[in-house]
Amino acid sequence: MSHASGFDLGFSSGFGGPPSRARLRDVQMHAIIFSPDANGGPGVPKFELDAEILNLIWQQNFNAPGRAAFALPRFNPKLADIDFMVDHIQIVREDSRASKVVFAGKVVKPQLSGSDCLVYCWDYLAFLQRSRTGFRTLYPEKKIGTEIIAPEWAAAKLVSNSPFAFVSTGTVEDPLAADDATPITTNAEFGVVDFARLFTFYSLAEMAMANTAHTVKFEITREAPFTFNFWKDYGGDKTAYAFSHPGNLAEYNADFGFDEYRNDMASVVSDENGDQEEYVVESADVATTTYRRLQDAVTIRTLLGATGPTEADQGKAALARMLAEAVRTPRIVQITPRQGELTPFDGWDLGDNFKVDLQSPDRSGDSLSEYLKIATVGAAWNPGHGELLQWYGRAKEAA
Repeated sequence: MSHASGFDLGFSSGFGGPPSRARLRDVQMHAIIFSPDANGGPGVPKFELDAEILNLIWQQNFNAPGRAAFALPRFNPKLADIDFMVDHIQIVREDSRASKVVFAGKVVKPQLSGSDCLVYCWDYLAFLQRSRTGFRTLYPEKKIGTEIIAPEWAAAKLVSNSPFAFVSTGTVEDPLAADDATPITTNAEFGVVDFARLFTFYSLAEMAMANTAHTVKFEITREAPFTFNFWKDYGGDKTAYAFSHPGNLAEYNADFGFDEYRNDMASVVSDENGDQEEYVVESADVATTTYRRLQDAVTIRTLLGATGPTEADQGKAALARMLAEAVRTPRIVQITPRQGELTPFDGWDLGDNFKVDLQSPDRSGDSLSEYLKIATVGAAWNPGHGELLQWYGRAKEAA
C-alpha cells in the first residue's frame, strides 16, 4: 500500500545527533524487545529501551501496515543484541490517563551511520505483505468473510514456519449489502492467483464497503492474545475525546473538497432485457442549489453491496449511492492535538469517529462540525521535547 509505505506525519522526524537533556513530561515512551517463542511470537523480554532512545516515531493505519522507527547511539550494547527480522518489539506510551501499547511487531532492519543507528519496525499486519495466496484458487459466489477471508487466513497460519503461527483467529464476519441483511458475495469467476495476502484482504475489504455505509476492518491486535479479526461494520462515535480550533488543537489542515461536488450523475445500466440504457440521478435541490447544476458521467465500478431483484435495479442503486457520496464534499482533516489532549487507543481505535469543530473565518459559526472517521494515527517523540501526535480523519460514509 503506497500510502502507508512511509511516515507522512507532516513534520521532520529529527533523527540523529546528540540526545537532548531529558525533562520530565506527562507523556513517556519506552520499548521492550522480545526474543521469539516456539511459535515465533514474542517470548522472553530481552531488554527495555527508554533513556537510550534519541527519537522515535510510530504510525498505525486503517486496513494498512503500520511502521515505527527509533534512533539509538551508534555504540550501544543493546543495539548489538537485536536480532533483526527475528526479535519482536512493543512500544508503550504512558500518560496520566493510561499505559497503552501503541505499536507491536518486529524489528526489521538497521540503518547505520557514524553517530547513530535508525532501527525500523513493522507491525504484524505488515507481514501479510510476505504471505502469498494460492495459485488459481477459486472462490465463486462466496461470502467475503467466512468463505474467503477465513480460509485464506487459515492458510496463512498453516504454512510451515508461518510468521502468524502465534496469532489467534478471532471474529470473522460476513459484510452485508446496503440493506443490512444480504451477505455480499463474489461473482462466479472470482479467484486469486499468487497475490500478496495484504493486497487481497485490503481489496476484499474495499469491495465489501462498496455501495454501503459500512466500515469493514481487518486487524491483528496490538496486545496479547494477538488476534486476527475481520469486522463487517466496525466503529462508532466516541465521546470521551473531542477536538476544536480554537481550543485543544495545536494545528490542523483541512481539505473540504468542494471541487469534488456533483449533483447530476449519469451512467449506462442494463435494462430488464439486457439492453443498455442511460440512467440519470439528481439531488433533490439540483434546480435551486447555489452550487448550480454540476454534471458528471460515471462508470459504475461494482454492483457489490447494491441490492435489487435485477442487475438493472442494482446498477441504479449503485448510481444513487455514488450521488449520495458526491453531494457530500469529501472532508479530509489532519489533526494535531495539543500535547496531552489525546491518549492513543484509550477506548477507541482506527475506524472509530471523533467529533471535530473548526471555527469559521468570521467566527460566526463553524466551518466544520461533525464526526470524522479515524484513518491514521501516529506520533513523533523524543525525551527532551516530548510528543507531537497527529491523526487523520475523513468524512464518515453517507447514510
